[in-house]
Amino acid sequence: MLNERRFFLSLMPYLLLFIAGTVDSVGFLHLKNGVFASFMSGNSTHMGMVLSYHDYPRAAVYIAILSIFIIGSMSGELIALSGRRFYRGVVMASVSVVLIFAIIMESYLPFLAINFILCYAMGMQNIALRLTIEKSIPLTYATGYLVNIGRLLALAIVGQGDRKRLMQYLCLWGALICGAMNGGFIMQIIPQYSLFPPLILTTSIAMILFYIEHNHHSTPIDTEL
Repeated sequence: MLNERRFFLSLMPYLLLFIAGTVDSVGFLHLKNGVFASFMSGNSTHMGMVLSYHDYPRAAVYIAILSIFIIGSMSGELIALSGRRFYRGVVMASVSVVLIFAIIMESYLPFLAINFILCYAMGMQNIALRLTIEKSIPLTYATGYLVNIGRLLALAIVGQGDRKRLMQYLCLWGALICGAMNGGFIMQIIPQYSLFPPLILTTSIAMILFYIEHNHHSTPIDTEL
């Protein structure tokens, strides 16, 4: 069970990046105005651009998205602080509940409001990879992955690189891209059920986490990228 636990925790970053990419793609394609559910670097850049043109109503949308993402992360951290050994499972179960709420409200609210709900879920999901009270892994920091890929390629050229680490960052970036592609495929095939695949994934991850932690009674093992 210990080895299974280590394996699943090491797999989680890739799974969560895949989910984040899927939700980002679905939200972006639904809304069609450049708002992302989890890619906050893109939202921050867009906010700066529209502010420079004094387009304050549109800037307010990005400010709201960024604020809701922070609130989602804060909520996830509060869950982590109170959930102890089971915090990852509780966080992922909470993300599933928020996605269910988004699916229910999709028939009653404009999709911008649904994107706010998705953004809250994605902010919360980041805390599922919380390492310590001081440190959490930002899931959709694609720029950081690409910078590290470049650094490791340079080290490899001079014979100092860590190939395993290089492949790890390539796979992390690839998981995000594959998730975005998955979201695009979903929107082409079953747009009316676009949030069900990520909901199934988050729920499955939560159930596996609860099972693993229930069968392992020592201090949680954390995994670093």
